[in-house]
Amino acid sequence: MATESGDALKRIFGNTGFLIAGRATNAICSFLYIAWAVRALGLSRFGVLMLVTTFGTAISTATHLQSWQPLLHYGTDPFTNGRRAQFSRVLAFCVRADYLSGGVGWVVGTLGVALFGTAMGWPAADQGAAMVYMTTIAFMNFSWSAGVFRLCNSFWLNMLVDLSGTIVRTVGSGLGFMYHMGLDYYLLVWSMTQLIMFLTSTGLGLLQLRLAGGIRFNPFARLAEGDAPGIWRFTLSTSGNHVLSSVFNQFGTLLVGGLLGPADAAVYRVSRQIGEGIAKPAQLMVPALYPEFIRLRDKQDWYGIKRVTVQLFLTIGGFSVALMGVAMLMGNILLTWMLHVHWHGGRHLIMLMLGSAVLGLGIVPLEPLLTVIGQVSRVLRARIIVTLTYLPLVYGMTRLWRLEGAAAAGVVAGLIMFGICLRPVLAWFGQMAPGRAPAQPATAETQGGEGGTRT
Repeated sequence: MATESGDALKRIFGNTGFLIAGRATNAICSFLYIAWAVRALGLSRFGVLMLVTTFGTAISTATHLQSWQPLLHYGTDPFTNGRRAQFSRVLAFCVRADYLSGGVGWVVGTLGVALFGTAMGWPAADQGAAMVYMTTIAFMNFSWSAGVFRLCNSFWLNMLVDLSGTIVRTVGSGLGFMYHMGLDYYLLVWSMTQLIMFLTSTGLGLLQLRLAGGIRFNPFARLAEGDAPGIWRFTLSTSGNHVLSSVFNQFGTLLVGGLLGPADAAVYRVSRQIGEGIAKPAQLMVPALYPEFIRLRDKQDWYGIKRVTVQLFLTIGGFSVALMGVAMLMGNILLTWMLHVHWHGGRHLIMLMLGSAVLGLGIVPLEPLLTVIGQVSRVLRARIIVTLTYLPLVYGMTRLWRLEGAAAAGVVAGLIMFGICLRPVLAWFGQMAPGRAPAQPATAETQGGEGGTRT
């Protein structure tokens, strides 16, 4: 059992390393393309760019069905055991979910710009371009291919997808800076970034299926009885949790923009990006955790799950201490360099943003664990409570203390979310894996004898 959990930790950290490599490249390049965009557009116009693209991302996330989670949940067993027809039907369901949610998001985003663009602080002259940008939502969703990468333990392909988008955005922003391009051009660059990532992810996903044994699927194939009982409920629950997480992460920026204007929204968005970027390496464990927790669950290795969870908490704790030191030294410097202006109180703002991100790190092992053990409804309930608390809280605190108030509201919401999710996990461990793991009886294998078999 200890070997199983040890192997799981090695795979988690190894696969997270691939994800970190891709995101680290994007983070480094973001210091360039954001700085170039600010210099080309000016802080206020850059704020409009951030508001439009943040709104598009928020709508995409809010309407996106998280198809990679049901693909792992219902597809791991048939994929591992060679039931190709059943796996293909589950995969077809997930592909349809992606394309359906992308189309719905496009419609919702377009209507949102028409109805609420002015209320969100966007100049009337820019709302036409914003409406055109909303077509980007149609190809922001490619979760099914991410699920295939995780099933095949090919996390390095995510790095290639991220890299393709980073190259387009960095090169496009650099050209825009050189030739003094305007807002419409930068919206096109952000849109092309998503299109290239969509095409790259789809192509690599299809190639991976072919390499995994020539798996083919009909995107219109319907699930047979017994293929995936409860898949719609599971998909809607996990997606609902993600929607509420999006409200927490994205709509705060939109609310700040509506209350304080595009320039303050740009500062809020970039400072949040710095805080989350510093904490991103640990957050990227989440996709790597799901397949490992599913493997341990299928083997009923409850103590293995507990051991992995505790080890992750210890790792995250040490990582968080280091993050605070980095933010103290570099946070305000990065903010000033990226925005090309010195913002009074920038260090305090970065520390608050990082505090919220660090509390989010505490959720990293808890949310996948609750999902895998069939308690995803508890995560959804926690998100509902946090969202209902956060929205009025960030509104009131922003009006009272401006950007610092908005950042502090995120810290309060993070504390609430962590406390609500931790309680059922402790209760589950108390029931399924109390105390220490029992000592295993000596066997030929554990004694080093020949011919020992693992049971």
